[in-house]
Amino acid sequence: MADNSMMGNVSQVEQYGKSLGQVQQQMREIFKKLQQQTKSIGNVWKDDQFKNFEQEFNQTIVKNINETTVKMELMSNYVKKMVEIHRQAQNQKIY
Repeated sequence: MADNSMMGNVSQVEQYGKSLGQVQQQMREIFKKLQQQTKSIGNVWKDDQFKNFEQEFNQTIVKNINETTVKMELMSNYVKKMVEIHRQAQNQKIY
């Protein structure tokens, strides 16, 4: 299970998993703020082009961001578990 050829540098993989987790959280925060701003601006800017953008933003862009961040979070959690397993195996010298 803990074949070194699968994960040659556990610390590097661990850092990648942490980065995924941080980026997905940042993306969620950024797009939540942007979604709030878009809604607010929609109250004062009422031309057709903005209305079309707002609709596409809410129906497509935010949806895609949400799906992407969920995938990133799942992978981050998977990486964390795999790193833990590899470290346990290394400590027990099971290869």
